[in-house]
Amino acid sequence: MNPLFESLVENSLTMLAAEPGDETAMVLSEAEVQGEGGQACFRLDLGDKQVNLEEVEDLLAFHRLGKIRELILDKNEFGDEGVERLAAAPALEGLTSLSLGFNRLTDRAAFALAGSKSFGGLKKLFFHNNAMGPEGAARLAGSPALPHLQILYLKGNPIGDKGAMALAASDSLGDLKELYLDRTAIGLKGVLALGESALAQGLTLLSLGHNGLSDDAAWALAECPALGGLITLDLCGNRLSQDACETLRESGNLKSLRALQVDW
Repeated sequence: MNPLFESLVENSLTMLAAEPGDETAMVLSEAEVQGEGGQACFRLDLGDKQVNLEEVEDLLAFHRLGKIRELILDKNEFGDEGVERLAAAPALEGLTSLSLGFNRLTDRAAFALAGSKSFGGLKKLFFHNNAMGPEGAARLAGSPALPHLQILYLKGNPIGDKGAMALAASDSLGDLKELYLDRTAIGLKGVLALGESALAQGLTLLSLGHNGLSDDAAWALAECPALGGLITLDLCGNRLSQDACETLRESGNLKSLRALQVDW
């Protein structure tokens, strides 16, 4: 392993004090990390570090790889092939959160994630601001490789109505609680499919901001009993009238709604 990259990795570790995502996590010095006992688990943040494909290979040889629970790799240079290498790594079976935003990733990377045998424990997948289209979204939606996913963050991928409909038809995302689809070119067809789906029944958060949606989409959502468990609905940046927003606020179907995010 390249010594400089190894040093970067060591100094980018954060020990998770309890469960992954615990706010009491603390940053350790390299010496403290080296001295940690066998029960420690970590968050590794390599976002915006210009990590390339060769360094992904080095990362896969890192001696603490199997103890990493949260891995952040946003804004890097390893491309789809790097994701394929990660998806094939048995040592990453303990991951609960993976972030791959702003990496210019395509459907090819989504296919790798969907076919992985290493990510069955993932609860959070951040794939924002990439170039995944409807085929990649469909592959993720239909994959049995991500059975425990609770948060799926797809903001900024051009999945369109076809991708939204594929997500809506999924029978593999039964644990999903939060779905982020801002700036994904979804229209009324996609909104209707999502709102009427079995997937919607488990959602507590649905984000559809900046998709150019009109009042028809708001009225459709207001008529969806499947969204009865929704607590947060984000529709910022769309073309909604004040009347449509009031319809959503007053909807008897959205009985759990506490936060409606709109431009009014």
